[in-house]
Amino acid sequence: MIKPVPHLLVLTLCTLFAVLYGVWILPHTVFIRHACMILGAILSLWVIYPNWRLFFQKRALPIWLIALLFIWVTIHLLFIGRDFDTQFFEYKRIWKKIAISSIFAMGLGIAIISQANDAKKTQRYWLIIYLGFLLPTIIYFVKFGVTHYFPQWGYAIPKYLALSPDHMGDTFGVSRAWYVFYCLPALAIGLGRILQLLKNRELGFIGAAPYLLAMPCILLIFYLEQDRLGTVLGFLCILLMIILALKPVLKGVSLMKVLALLISIVLSFFILYKSAENNPAWKGALEDAKTAVQVTQIDNWKSRNKGLPLKAAGILVSGSNYERISWAIVGSYLLVQNPLGYGKLSLSFGALAKDRWPDSDLSWTHSALLDFALGYGLPGLFFLSLATILAWFNGEGCPFPWSAVGRWGFGLMTVAFLVKEISFEAPVNTLIFLIVWVSAMSLGGSSLKRRLKG
Repeated sequence: MIKPVPHLLVLTLCTLFAVLYGVWILPHTVFIRHACMILGAILSLWVIYPNWRLFFQKRALPIWLIALLFIWVTIHLLFIGRDFDTQFFEYKRIWKKIAISSIFAMGLGIAIISQANDAKKTQRYWLIIYLGFLLPTIIYFVKFGVTHYFPQWGYAIPKYLALSPDHMGDTFGVSRAWYVFYCLPALAIGLGRILQLLKNRELGFIGAAPYLLAMPCILLIFYLEQDRLGTVLGFLCILLMIILALKPVLKGVSLMKVLALLISIVLSFFILYKSAENNPAWKGALEDAKTAVQVTQIDNWKSRNKGLPLKAAGILVSGSNYERISWAIVGSYLLVQNPLGYGKLSLSFGALAKDRWPDSDLSWTHSALLDFALGYGLPGLFFLSLATILAWFNGEGCPFPWSAVGRWGFGLMTVAFLVKEISFEAPVNTLIFLIVWVSAMSLGGSSLKRRLKG
């Protein structure tokens, strides 16, 4: 039996998450992030303590796996790692935040399901949480508007509101891979929510408008940033939703509602088409792959200073395609050779490659999960992967409408973690937060699954 949590406390925890998620992607927001994490964790202790028995059930297994991951990282630091000073710095700086935010995630999940039988309150929590997931997208377009229109109006562009083309070199720059990781969940959650509304015959214009508007806006970010994988993932997610939606659930839905959905989808597909048309890396990808797999014969992957190799047609390969494939192969080889990992959350790939090939000059692979495995070995990969998979399955057990977060938003975020170079503090922290949060929201069991009006 879940102990009730005061409505004001649940609202506070939801608001803290929304603010935290909105600024997680932004540089120079350390104070805000830390304040949200610490305050959220402190308030969550009040939620967790009277409900501690909930964590002794099968659905809580992902949370226990994350606890085992913390233990493994500690053991790795003390007895296995090869660079104690750097690893200890990451441990006290990064893993401390992950631990604190995990407490916050547990409290947030329990707080939400404690009020799951009150539709009006749940709707308020949902709106706050979804706004939080949308904030990275909203902030991006605020920056876009300031960057492109302030000079025309005679105003200087504040550095913290500028969209810099030098994502990593600029002190206020944001990597486009991070935009994919943090913006995609809002698109996926919106699609999941539309599907819920369709199944319940509740797809109204007002209720569906935020999700229909978010869909092309998020894909537009990937088009503007020329991120191919983000565009593909968004497209596949929309395609999956269409396949599921074209079942008999559309019977009885008015033509105008279906038309609004189709317009949003067509606009999203148009952005996908334009992205493919304007991005040369889409073309010749197969030939690039044939060159990239020859990691022993062609070793240009060791350093960007070597330049790009020529493919069979006698022209240069696409740097993005070549590096993504060759580094994945080399990284997998290094993981087999170093099954316990190097010990660093970031840059273990470069360190292990340097040990094996002294003339190499590498940093990350294009897969955060592979980078994580190279850092903490196969045991670390096992704990994180199994926790992620079980949490995703648990997402189906979240009360309505939160399964849209557990299955759609968290699911697409996990896929982005597989294919993007984001093995950094914030994305890993966010992923583990979602694992714990989704698992905590599923602890109420099937008795909490019900329809939410609106």
